[in-house]
Order: sequence, then structure tokens, then C-alpha cells
Amino acid sequence: MRYIKANWPKKYITPALTSAKKFWEYYRDQIIPLLSSNVVPFSYGKEPSQEPSVLDSFDRITQSLRSVIRPASEDEYEDYNSQESYNVGKQGALAWWSQDAQREHWPRLSLMAINILSIPPMSDEPERVFSGAYRTVSWDRG
Repeated sequence: MRYIKANWPKKYITPALTSAKKFWEYYRDQIIPLLSSNVVPFSYGKEPSQEPSVLDSFDRITQSLRSVIRPASEDEYEDYNSQESYNVGKQGALAWWSQDAQREHWPRLSLMAINILSIPPMSDEPERVFSGAYRTVSWDRG
């Protein structure tokens, strides 16, 4: 939001942020994310264990910190936008949002970001291939 407010023309800011908020509301209300903690690891040839595993001291500390690390916020979108900007470095935004840390911290918001960032920014490659079809199909057949 800060980037948009600082760099975009004023007439585009409100419609863009309103559209983003509406799109987020769809994800918040309709999409149920698959969290990595809910996934049972697959062991070839073995049935998954139904018994709860005994937690060592490190696992108990990690579990207790999960409630401290993320404040109890009803809205991931507002929670994300209220924090400082993140430097994703050279990995790119899609790789950053795909990390387990982001997916656990903002499960629905990360899914929305992954879906948006997975859209190719250009379609020049398919258009070039389609345009090149004249070399393989004669004008009479085309």
C-alpha cells in the first residue's frame, strides 16, 4: 500500500486499493488454505501413525511461541499492511510468499498472493508461436 500511495497517480490509488480489498474479502471468506502443519507426511509402505507424538522441550517452546509471534488479528490483510515493508531480496515476491514462514503467518493472504503472482505478466511467447504457424500450415489449409 505504501508503494502504491507513494508512486501511483492519485486517481488510480483508491480504485486499486478498493479492488484489492474486495479481492481479499473473497479469499478471506471463501478459500480454506492447506497449512503445512495439517499435512501428514507420506511414508512409503507404512501407515500414518494415529498416536500423538511426544513433544520434546524444543517442540513445546516452538508451540508456545506460535501464539506470541503472530498477534491475534482477525484480518490477515490488515495485519500484513500494518507491518513494516519486507525486503524479499533477489528471490522475488512469488518465492517469498511460497515460503512456509509466510504461508503459516498469513495462510489465506499468501494463497491469494501466490495465485496473483503466478499469472504470467506477458503472453508474447504463445502469441509468437501462434503467429509462427504460417510456416507449418499453408494459406490454403489455414
